[in-house]
Formats: sequence, structure tokens, C-alpha cells
Amino acid sequence: MKTRNKTLLKTFRCLFFVLALTALLVPVSAVAQDWGEVREATVNLNVRSKPDRSGEHVLTLTKGERVRTDFATGGWVAIFRLDQADRDETKALGYANAKFLKVVPAEAVAAAQPEPQPEPAPVAVESGEGEVKAEVAATPPPAPVQAGTDPNRLPVKITSDRMVYDESGKVVSFVGNVVAEHGELTLWADKLSAYLSDKDKKKFSADSVDRIVAEGNVRAKKGTTEGSCGKLTYFVGPQLLKMEQSPLLQDGPNSLTGEVINFHVRDNRSEVIGGDQRVKAIFVAPGSMKVQ
Repeated sequence: MKTRNKTLLKTFRCLFFVLALTALLVPVSAVAQDWGEVREATVNLNVRSKPDRSGEHVLTLTKGERVRTDFATGGWVAIFRLDQADRDETKALGYANAKFLKVVPAEAVAAAQPEPQPEPAPVAVESGEGEVKAEVAATPPPAPVQAGTDPNRLPVKITSDRMVYDESGKVVSFVGNVVAEHGELTLWADKLSAYLSDKDKKKFSADSVDRIVAEGNVRAKKGTTEGSCGKLTYFVGPQLLKMEQSPLLQDGPNSLTGEVINFHVRDNRSEVIGGDQRVKAIFVAPGSMKVQ
């Protein structure tokens, strides 16, 4: 009887040890990604190599895309893939302005998680001598979660009242209430001509536009920066705006005018060229600045 009691006691101790070990291990795996915040891009948002606008453009988050964020600094946050397990800033994809990323509630994040698949049953396959057992996957392994879009692959979206396509000249003309969008940049004009890439042998598509020429009541806007001119040429690849015919570029109370204004959309950088019309720049000092 005593031997039986000792055996039961040892069994209970082993069982308690296993249960305690399981209780310790399960929470660790469950919270492996329980850090930072899941956020959703409210616009097509550029991700840069460092937390300010001077950083190199790394990729673009499309509107509605979700990412994991952390390490907030100066209104910017580090961007990670949703499946990033480690809280390690060196593994960040880059940085983005937090005001364009809304926080996703925890319940919405949990609802978006795929339901766990049941464990597949082993299948025995006999082959001559002996036996080989292999598991059959219920579903193929998921592909790595990608975040963002290569800015060079973002399509150009153009809408207007009327469109004329010249296949021989590889030019598409849009007339009347024209609106063109490429990432964070939006253009408005009376008439717009889209020129297809010379190396593109296929018919017109939104990702084959080489440059855009806009004329008549031309306006452009990217974030807080706005411009107007008589003629504008947008080179899609380098994301360069060339503004001519009385160009004006404004960012809040600051403004630039000249013969030609080149605005580098990707870097948010302007270059003004003078000629018959001298360059004019107006910069307004912040109200909090004291002048001695």
C-alpha cells in the first residue's frame, strides 16, 4: 500500500511540474509580438530611412495598409512588418510620420488574425521494407508578410471628362476637370497629356507612364506643399515636377517664384532657376522667434 502511495505521489509531482512548465511557456509564445502598436495608413505614406523628411525614401505604405509601430520620436515612428517578433529598432523598415497612421484597436487586430488550423494527421506510406511516416500540410505555408510598395511601382491614376488615345504617338490626352494622382502627389489641370515609356511595347496602362504634361490652371499638392503654374511637367520615375510659366510654390506662409521651379517630390526639395524673371523667396519666421 505504501509503495502504491509513493508511486501516485511521484506521478502527481511530475504532472504538476509539467503543468507549471506549460503555464510558463505558453504566455511567452502568446505575447512574442505583444509590443508596439498596430497602425493603419490613412494616406499613401512614404517611409524614410530616418525619422525626419530629409531621410531617404525607402518604400511607400498604401492607404489602409497595416504595420507594427514603435520607438516614437519627434512625431515619427519606426515601421515594422506585422509579423516582426522581436522589438528591435535595427530591424525597422524605416520611419513614417505618426499623424498619418491611425491606431488600430486591439479587438480589430485580433479579429483580423487567421483562425488556427487543426494539426494534420500523420499518413503512413509503406514502401518495401519498413514504413515511412510523413505529415501532410493542411494549408501551404504562408508567404512572408510584405510591407509597403516600391515607389517606382506605384501606378498613376488619372480621371477626366474626356480621353483621347494616340497609339502611334504613345500619348494619352485627358481633357476637362483633370485629376492625376501618384502616391502622395495630386495634380489638377484643364488638359493633361500622359506619355508612355519608349521601352514599353504594350498598350497604355497606369504603370507605363513616363511623364505627364499638364496645361491650363495647373495646381499641384503634396502634403502641406502646394504649387501653381501655366505649364507643369511631371517625370514619374525620378518624381520630379518642372513648373514653368509664372510658377509659384508655397508651403504655409513661405513661397518661391522664378522662371522655372523644379520640385523633387521624393525628397521634398525645391530648386528655383532665374532668367528674365528674377528668383523671389519669402520665408516667414515663426511667431515664437525673438529678433535681437
